[in-house]
Amino acid sequence: MISSAAGVTAQASPGAVPVPSLPFVGVVGVNDPTCHSGKRPVVLLHGTFSTVASNFSVMVPSLSAAGRCVFALEYGHGGLAAVTTSAGEFAAFVATVRRVTGARQVDVVAYSQGGLVLRTGLRLDGLADQVATAVLIAPSWNGTTAPLAGALPANFCPACADQVAGSPLLRKLDLGGDLDGDVRYAEVSTRGDTVVTPIGSQVPAGSPDRVRSIVAEDRCPRLVTDHVHLPGVAGVIHWVLAALATDGRPVPADLTC
Repeated sequence: MISSAAGVTAQASPGAVPVPSLPFVGVVGVNDPTCHSGKRPVVLLHGTFSTVASNFSVMVPSLSAAGRCVFALEYGHGGLAAVTTSAGEFAAFVATVRRVTGARQVDVVAYSQGGLVLRTGLRLDGLADQVATAVLIAPSWNGTTAPLAGALPANFCPACADQVAGSPLLRKLDLGGDLDGDVRYAEVSTRGDTVVTPIGSQVPAGSPDRVRSIVAEDRCPRLVTDHVHLPGVAGVIHWVLAALATDGRPVPADLTC
């Protein structure tokens, strides 16, 4: 995993409160403390066994070109730690981003396990009033029935155990439903996903005024992709930008073929 020990710190004038450092994640344009925008900052959440670069390097230039300041952390030792631990790291990072940018709220683009980290942070770490729009790409929102998730030793990958459908964490979250605060959710899945299954479990349960979802192949029947490659699909990136621009209200045509 790319080390996040090194950081960049915005320069403060004498007597000013120091600006927190931001981790280096190996992607140009991410965690730039000098970035200014009239739009909410965007925080990226990667998946299991992943880094910011492996999941979002293709998407970041488009986010930057759309005038978004992009921030990201590499949580949970590559996404292996318990989801509650990673959600705590995420919550602390959101506080840092808000302090650096002065923003009251952030938008989040979460991929795979990142979706469950977001769900947990909203529910258990007090983030419901700090996140405006949640854009979800193949999220393990309700876990997965895929056998790999439960095949690894829990002490090696606690996050894998947390993502097994019906895990203690998911049962706890389910007690309060799928939605939190006034957050709006937009979610995209692919029929080629064999990692987070069934794909219907990826969609937060909620009314259309709060949740928009799309299966990529329903819009683009000739599309061939899978769980790993979905964040880098050009049409999906276009849809993500639209979801952010509309505060979580993209339409099917925003996913270009």
